[in-house]
Formats: sequence, C-alpha cells, structure tokens
Amino acid sequence: MRKTTSIALALSLVTISTAAFAQDDSPASCAAAGKQVTAALSGNDNDAARQEKKMGLEFCNAGYYHQGMAHYSKALELLGQKN
Repeated sequence: MRKTTSIALALSLVTISTAAFAQDDSPASCAAAGKQVTAALSGNDNDAARQEKKMGLEFCNAGYYHQGMAHYSKALELLGQKN
C-alpha cells in the first residue's frame, strides 16, 4: 500500500510541475526564444537547427507555445547552446 501511495504522489508532483512549466510558455517567451535561436544561428550553417527554429515559429504562431518552445530548445541544443 505504501509503495502505491508513493508512486501516486510522485506522479501527481510530475503533473503539477509539468502544468506549471506549460503556463510559463507565452507569446513573449516564444518571441524571446526565437530571437535567441536567431542569434545562435548567425554564422552557423546547421540545417537541422534551422528546421527546428522554423517549426518553433510555426507552433508559436499557431498558439501552441509549449510545442514551439520545445522546438526552439531543440534548435539551441543542436547549436550547442542548451539553456
């Protein structure tokens, strides 16, 4: 019984932290991340990162800020500038 309670508590904490993170994603955070990726791409010829930036912009413009931020984060990771 104790193990089940611990697992349920851990899952609820993950859900709460994920929800809090998703609430931080906004048009402003997407714009800031987009600028950061643009600056990181300056002078870099990384097609995969450019594709991730493009997908990030498309998701952010469609109002899917969390997905957009994930793509921007992946672009920065590909460029060696992970936050």
